[in-house]
Order: sequence, then C-alpha cells, then structure tokens
Amino acid sequence: MHVTSVDKVREYEVNMKGVHGVKVKYLLHKGVGAKRLQLRPFIIDVSGYTPLERHVHEHEVFILHGKALFHGGETEVVVKAGDVIFIPSNEEHQFKNMGEEKLQFLCTKETVE
Repeated sequence: MHVTSVDKVREYEVNMKGVHGVKVKYLLHKGVGAKRLQLRPFIIDVSGYTPLERHVHEHEVFILHGKALFHGGETEVVVKAGDVIFIPSNEEHQFKNMGEEKLQFLCTKETVE
C-alpha cells in the first residue's frame, strides 16, 4: 500500500514540443507499486495547451476545475469541471485552456509494457 498527499508530490513543468503552460504531478506510478496505471493531475495555465498527440496507451480524464477545448479524434468539444473523458488507444487528442482561470484535471495513463 502507498498513501501520500498531493501536496507532498513534486510538480514538473512539461517541456516538450507543442506544449505551453502545462505542469504535472506523478501521484501513482511504478515507483510506488502501481504496475498497470499512472494517476496524474495536470494544471494548464490560462491560454496553455497540451501537445496534439496520439499513442498506444489510453487515458481516462476527470476535469476538476476550469474549462477547455478538447480535441479528440475528429471532434472538438468544450469540457468543464465535472466532465469525464475516455481517450482510446491511438486517438489524436489535445487540451487547450479556454477559460480565465487555470484548468485542472486528473488523468490516468495505462502502463504499456
């Protein structure tokens, strides 16, 4: 078993091509014994965005705070606090903060061996 507080976990700036104003914390991961999933809160600054990407692992997302334009596959939709999103394997996706406050969401990442 592993128990911690989000306040005790280090925050990282996401530094990769196609990203602006994104931070992440790795709450649950292989290093603490989570063999199949990672749990990560993301914080996206006003006007910030994640990369437009696709990959083998799927995601499950729960919007905690704020509002975003979510691009998933062939669709764009506005999402807000309380919304949940399933992103299948290899589906192109991106989050763009379109609100006047920081966007916050929880995201699981399937660990693919």
